[in-house]
Amino acid sequence: MILTVPPTETAPPLTLRPWRDADVPAIVAAHGDEVMRRWLMRPIGDADEARAWLADVVAGWADGTLLSWAVEEDGVVVGHFVVKAADPPATLATGVGYWTVAQARGRGIASRCVETATQWLFGEQDLLPADEIELLHTVGNEGSCRVAQKCGYELASVLPPLPPEFPEEGHRHVRRRPAAA
Repeated sequence: MILTVPPTETAPPLTLRPWRDADVPAIVAAHGDEVMRRWLMRPIGDADEARAWLADVVAGWADGTLLSWAVEEDGVVVGHFVVKAADPPATLATGVGYWTVAQARGRGIASRCVETATQWLFGEQDLLPADEIELLHTVGNEGSCRVAQKCGYELASVLPPLPPEFPEEGHRHVRRRPAAA
């Protein structure tokens, strides 16, 4: 399944497409960025780790729990976008997440993807029905906080650290399905 992010006056369209084996070098290169690695729950250091990650991505698509896309701009991978199914009792909300390569940061790619995916999740699709979407990030990740705010996700709570998976406090932003007119 492919999602298209419309162009803006200053930026070309983006394509969210399933990851492929041929993307392994791009995944490894992206994860070499220390700024990005600071915020990742699962940093990737080499091609074998990238292939293991891709296997998990394929499994997530197969069981409908994790829809993970490569974000392309003009045929080049510039990021990653994921939709995570609600997982009661841990969370009742569908989640979104993303990263962008260093060269693509600050150009609105993440917020454009979040907004497009939010509209898709609240739309007519029935793959992952959602009434509430959450965007989680570590406190201190100001870029992700700005993306959440720009896309109308309200800060719902500050989450305590839960080591080892979440060693620092986090922000939980949410956006709820608009009421029917």
